[in-house]
Amino acid sequence: MNVIELRKKRIINFVYFAMVIGLTYLFFRYCFWAVFPFIVAFLIATAVQKPTRFITNKIKIKRSFVSVFFVLVIFLFVGGVISLIGVKLVDSAKSLFSVVSAKISDFPALVDDVKNWALGVVSYLPDRAEATVRESMTRWFDTIHDKSAGEVASTIMDSTSGGEGFSLSSFATPLSGLWETVKGIPGFFVAIIVSILSSCFMAADYDWFVRFIKKQLPEKNRHKLSIAKRVVFTSLGNLVRSYSLIICITGTEVFIGLNILSLLGIYTGGNILTIAVIIAVFDILPVLGTGTFMIPWALYSLITGKLSLAIGLFAVYAIIYIVRQIIEPKIVGGTVGLPSFLTLMGMYIGSQLFGFIGIFLLPILMIIVKLLNDEGVIHLWKPTEHEDDPKQKKPFAFFRKKNSTD
Repeated sequence: MNVIELRKKRIINFVYFAMVIGLTYLFFRYCFWAVFPFIVAFLIATAVQKPTRFITNKIKIKRSFVSVFFVLVIFLFVGGVISLIGVKLVDSAKSLFSVVSAKISDFPALVDDVKNWALGVVSYLPDRAEATVRESMTRWFDTIHDKSAGEVASTIMDSTSGGEGFSLSSFATPLSGLWETVKGIPGFFVAIIVSILSSCFMAADYDWFVRFIKKQLPEKNRHKLSIAKRVVFTSLGNLVRSYSLIICITGTEVFIGLNILSLLGIYTGGNILTIAVIIAVFDILPVLGTGTFMIPWALYSLITGKLSLAIGLFAVYAIIYIVRQIIEPKIVGGTVGLPSFLTLMGMYIGSQLFGFIGIFLLPILMIIVKLLNDEGVIHLWKPTEHEDDPKQKKPFAFFRKKNSTD
C-alpha cells in the first residue's frame, strides 16, 4: 500500500468515525428521551428472558404469559421500593430542613465562628500583612454580623452586579427551568405507562424481535451482535450489582460511624439514616464519591469550632475510603480500565452536552466502547499489555458466571 492509498484510508476512517460521533451526539441530544421508554423496555425484556426460560422449561405454560408476569413483578418491586424510600426521605428531609433553618436563624453565631477561624488562620502571616488582613476581615465581618443570611446574600449579589442592585429578572432562568419541570410531570407519567406497556409487549414477542434483527444483518455480523449483547448486558449488569453492593456497604459504614459519634456525644444531630442514604447516593458519582459530601461537612465543622466532630468525620471518611480500596478490587474483580482523568473528562463533557444525565451517560458509553474493543467486536485501538495479559484477573470476577452466547 503506497502513501497516497494509506492517506486515503485514514481520511475515510476519520470521516466515518466523525459521522458516527456526530450521529451519536444528535441522537442523545435530540432523540434520547423520545426513545428512552423503549430502551428501558428492551433492557427489561432482555433481563426477564433467563427466568422465563427456566420457568417454561420446568412447567408447561405459555412463554408470553410468564415473561409479562416477570415484567410486572419488576415494575411493582421497583415502584414499591422507590415509594418506601421516598416516604422515608421526605419525612427525614422535613426534620433536616428544620435543623438547617435553625442554623440559618442563628446566623450571627455562625459569622462569629467563621470570623474567629479566619483570624486564627491569618495569624500565621507576617506581622504587617497580618495587621492589614485582620483589619479588613474584622471590618467586613462586623458589617455582616447583624444581618440575616438573606440580607448577606443580597449584599453579595449587589456587589457582584457592579452596585446596580438585585433584579427579579435574575430569577427568570431558574423559574423558567422550574416551570418546564412542572410541565414535564404529566409527560413523565405517560413515559412510565409507555415503558410498562412496551416492556410487556416486547417481552412477549422477544424471540420474534431478536430473529427479525438478526435477519437484517449479514451472516458474519450475527455472531458479533451476540457477542456485543453478551458483553454489554453481562458487564454492565455485573457493574450495577457490584457497585450497588459497594454503595450499600458505604451507607452502612456511614450509619455505624455517625451512630458511634452520637454515642460518644460528638455528633448531636439526628437524621442519621437520611444522611447515610444521601452520602451513599453521592458514592455513585464517578471519581468524586463520598468526599463530595463528607469533606465539606468536616471542613464546615472545623470552621465552626467543632474540632471533635471534624476529626470524627475525617476519620469516618478515611475508613470508608480505605475499605473501598480494599473491597472494590475483590467485588468488582478488577476495573473496566478507564483512567480517572478520562472518567472525569467524560463527566464534564457529558454534563456540558447533555446536562445532568450526561454525568453518567457519557462515562457509561465510554465503558461500553472499551468493553466491545477489548472483546474484539470493534477495533478502535490496540489493547495495552495489561489488558492483553491472560493472567490478569478479568473484570467482575466476583459475579462472573457462564453466559449463553445467543
